[in-house]
Amino acid sequence: MKENKELILKTLKLLSIIILYYIIGNKSIFLYVLSISLYNIFSSCFNHISIKESLKKLETNKSKNKLFKLVLLVITIISFLFLLLSILISDMLSVFLNINNITLIFIFEGLSIITRPLIKILSEYLENIKNNHNYNILINIYNILDNILLIIIALFTFRIFNLKENIAISLLYLSKILSTIIIIILLYLLNKKTIYNNKEDKVNYTKELRYILTNNSYKSTISIIKNSYYYISIIILYLLLSTRYNYKLDDLTKIISFIYFYALSIVDYLIYLAKSITNNNSNKIIDKLYQTFKMSLTISIIFGIISPLTCKVIFNNPSMSIYLLMMNILTIFILLYDITYENIKNKTVIYISLSLGIILKIILTIPLINSYYRMGYNMVYGDIISTIISMFISIIINYIYLKKIDKTKINYIEKILDILYENILLCIILILVQFIIPIDTKNYLKSLGLIIIYLIISITFIKIKNKKRG
Repeated sequence: MKENKELILKTLKLLSIIILYYIIGNKSIFLYVLSISLYNIFSSCFNHISIKESLKKLETNKSKNKLFKLVLLVITIISFLFLLLSILISDMLSVFLNINNITLIFIFEGLSIITRPLIKILSEYLENIKNNHNYNILINIYNILDNILLIIIALFTFRIFNLKENIAISLLYLSKILSTIIIIILLYLLNKKTIYNNKEDKVNYTKELRYILTNNSYKSTISIIKNSYYYISIIILYLLLSTRYNYKLDDLTKIISFIYFYALSIVDYLIYLAKSITNNNSNKIIDKLYQTFKMSLTISIIFGIISPLTCKVIFNNPSMSIYLLMMNILTIFILLYDITYENIKNKTVIYISLSLGIILKIILTIPLINSYYRMGYNMVYGDIISTIISMFISIIINYIYLKKIDKTKINYIEKILDILYENILLCIILILVQFIIPIDTKNYLKSLGLIIIYLIISITFIKIKNKKRG
């Protein structure tokens, strides 16, 4: 049931982004991509913060309420600092990237940072204080409202009122702010004020607060670094291609927006599907890693081949398929990156692999973009390849550690050959199908029909192989 709810939420999020694509039309959404990427980094800082365990230790509602207010205060202060930092970054970006009128956008982005952690902490508090597990759906309600309001606000700002670009993009963040306000008002109306007695637990609040803010903080660090890969790419691509290689700004902003907003949303959805499929296949870490690699490679091959059709059906723009193809390849490495970090508990290994990965990303991006230019290839490939190499180094370090702690004896050569054999065979089958039914992106319905045919062939192949394997 939980998995079905998550699938619905992920699908709703993807659909809202696709609808947003058509609402925006020929207008640029680059400034939103630039700011939302920073929002993702800042909001990742709160991923590990949870008061569930701390609340369970307390007996009186008065103590629980006091702890809740203290955590809320700290989150508010940190969010305010991020708001100030967002304004400072907007000033720096306006100078380095030569973009005007972006301060308002980053102010709204900064104001939105507190929304998700606030709802999360509030749901955990109410779940404990009311002894009602229904409150844990608050974050889901927030996500649904956020997606719906994003479409409504975009429709009014970009289509009906046709506001200036910076104002229209700034107002898109109202979806997060209004979603939070709506939930708080509903909770206020539905819940009577809780009466607290004078009794209070003997609690060291400073110690509890320190525990809440530091426990599992490495999880937030992993998410921060992962989102930083994308932000570094956006900044360097815009700066390098607009100045050194004189790209037209309209074309450049559309390419960057497509890759790091629309295509990345599809990649996130594919990663979720791959994780859902492989999640319960094995309890052994290394075996799970191989299963994940196998599934991600299969998904990447399928969607790589049908990427022109996907771009036609979803975005009505087959020319962007070259970028979606590269992002499909990146999907494999993002998925392995996520899986290895999900299974590592050694903080030293985590921080070493994270540091080496992000340092390599910073060092390699510009040289690889320049190299692809000299070779006559699309320079965006250089940026994506730099991400792949950097993540791959982190994956290798994590894999070496996981292999040491996992005592299971596995025939690695046989595993690799099995993965390669099945996926090469699938690739050959799909290429042969192309000769029989060529990919044609001129007609929408034909493109949709071809996607269905390719997916049916792929799923049938996978089912036959799984049946033979038993």
